Amino acid sequence: MGSGTQPIAAAEVAAASTTAPQAAPPKIDSDAMRKNLQEAIDRINAMVRDGGRALHFSFDDKMKTPVIVVRNQESGEVIRQIPSETVVKMAHSMEDLKGLLYNEIT
Repeated sequence: MGSGTQPIAAAEVAAASTTAPQAAPPKIDSDAMRKNLQEAIDRINAMVRDGGRALHFSFDDKMKTPVIVVRNQESGEVIRQIPSETVVKMAHSMEDLKGLLYNEIT
């Protein structure tokens, strides 16, 4: 080779391509996320109360989902709940059943 370059061995190319640093997967702190979510829910509830609206936001730990309740301010009657009370009860029952089934299997 008259140009002064040396041939590169295939092993050198393979070693160079496999030694690239890999980015570590991000670590997720579920307790911190839950705390941040609860703080956000509390702030939303405070803003809604200050605005004179009868909305209440909460987080159902068993279903792992937010719950929104709209109430009549004067009577306190629930106008609407998302998800509905029936869905919440059914999801709680299913979670309890999963626990029983798991205990029966193990």
